[in-house]
Amino acid sequence: MLSIKFPALAAGALVLAACSTYKANPEMNYYHGPNIPEVFITVLRASPSEIEFRIKVKFLVKQMYHLVLDGNTPVAEGWFPTLQGGAEGYTVTMKLKEGLTFEAGKTYRLCIGIQNPQAVQMTSSNYPCVVDFNFVYKEKA
Repeated sequence: MLSIKFPALAAGALVLAACSTYKANPEMNYYHGPNIPEVFITVLRASPSEIEFRIKVKFLVKQMYHLVLDGNTPVAEGWFPTLQGGAEGYTVTMKLKEGLTFEAGKTYRLCIGIQNPQAVQMTSSNYPCVVDFNFVYKEKA
């Protein structure tokens, strides 16, 4: 009887240990991709809670994952189509997560990748940015 209970107890202890160390949102490292000059990515419009980019980079995929990062923390993110504007590029309007606002004069990063960070975190804590663009926030109508 002891031999049947011991494996069950050991399995239960392993499950509890795994649950106690798992983080739903582990710290991701957003590795810098090629820095894109302002000629190819510009801020069209910016308010404290939203920003719109014109991106003149031709990607070979129909959509990519866009993140605005404050340091290493995503403050806005989502999938956006990349083939919508032809030679003129495409526009992306990103809303900040609830309760967050841009700070004037602060540097942020636009990171464009091929996967959702939640999918990457299943196998790695390193998220590769295919394109990286640093910008200093200033309100722009």
